[in-house]
Amino acid sequence: MFKGDKKKLATDSPERLNRLVEGTKVNGDLTTESNLRVDGDVIGTIQCKGKFVLGQAGTLKGDLTALEAEIEGHIEGDIKIDDVLILRKTAIIQGKISSVRLVIEDGAQLGGAVQTGSLPKSSIKEATKKKKEDESYDVVY
Repeated sequence: MFKGDKKKLATDSPERLNRLVEGTKVNGDLTTESNLRVDGDVIGTIQCKGKFVLGQAGTLKGDLTALEAEIEGHIEGDIKIDDVLILRKTAIIQGKISSVRLVIEDGAQLGGAVQTGSLPKSSIKEATKKKKEDESYDVVY
C-alpha cells in the first residue's frame, strides 16, 4: 500500500470523533463519515455514518440518521438508526423512531411511533392484515 493511501484511510475512518461541546450552537445540517458527539445545541438534520452520541446537555431539533446512536439529551425530530439505538434514562424523544435494535433505560421518555427490527414495510402491512383476518373468525361459546 502507498503512503498516500494510508493517510486517506485514516481520514475516512469511523473511529475518528467529531465533537460539539456544551455551549456550542449550530444552525444547519451536519453530515459526517465518522463518529459524532454533541453536547451543545443543533437545529437541523444530522447524518452520521458512524456512532452518534447526544450528551445529557445536548439538544437536536431536527431529524437524525446514523449507524448507531446513544441518546442522553433531548431530540425533537425523527430518528432512523441502522443498527442499535440506546436511550439512556435522561433521554427525551419527541418524534418517530426506526431502529433495528432498541435499548431503553428506565426513565427515558418517548413521544412518537417506534418501529424496531428489520422487517420491510410490506411485511408489516401483511402481518397486520393477517391479524385482522384472524380476529374476524372469533368463536363465541
